[in-house]
Amino acid sequence: MLDRNAVPIYARIQADLRRQIADGRLALGARLPPEAELCQRYGVSRMTVRHALDGLVAAGLLGRRRGVGTFVTRTKTERVASRLLGFREDALAHGLTPTTEVLASATEALGAEDGALLDLAPATRVLRVTRRRTADGEPIGLNTVVLVPPFATALRGLDFEGSLYEEVAAALGVEVAGADQNVEAVAAEASAAGLLGVTAGAPLLRVTRVTYLADGRTLGLTRTLYRGDRYFLSLRLQRSDPMPP
Repeated sequence: MLDRNAVPIYARIQADLRRQIADGRLALGARLPPEAELCQRYGVSRMTVRHALDGLVAAGLLGRRRGVGTFVTRTKTERVASRLLGFREDALAHGLTPTTEVLASATEALGAEDGALLDLAPATRVLRVTRRRTADGEPIGLNTVVLVPPFATALRGLDFEGSLYEEVAAALGVEVAGADQNVEAVAAEASAAGLLGVTAGAPLLRVTRVTYLADGRTLGLTRTLYRGDRYFLSLRLQRSDPMPP
């Protein structure tokens, strides 16, 4: 289990601010105290506070307005697929109450399909966690988390009932910064249908993400089956500049 005393101070500040955002003490559009006040509150230097805020700005939780301050940024555009958001962040941004139920957790061999996505041997031992996600008490998705070495061991002690990205950032002191994602339509198998409260064969969206930390390391992947009648992804596309004649 990871020694949490080794977590950098800036990451602990980020975790505290994330909690304040999640429980509503810092609401949508709320302005954070000035950096000098945050330095005094946490007993750290301005460089440490700025490092903490920079990470949350990069994660899309905060935004800066020059000459005005730093604000909690949660807008409808956070459902746009070009932004990397976890289910909890997205649900809170839309005024929903998210919950997570851990259905299974085990160390096991990776498997051929996931091995191909992660460029690892199928026999690699990984931590696989299966979770059911709900919004306002209604089942929305089935989520599988696959953590690769060394994170399969280092993060085994997480409870996985909150935001994976927040828990990883707090435990490792490194933000989840990017992902390769693909989305496909699938039909609900009987087992998934029962857990999601839909009929077998109902349309689902399968979203697969290979996730990367800010330091460039591969964390693993997540694969989520979302109810097609309760979830959608929107895309903002921009036509590239025309080729010169």
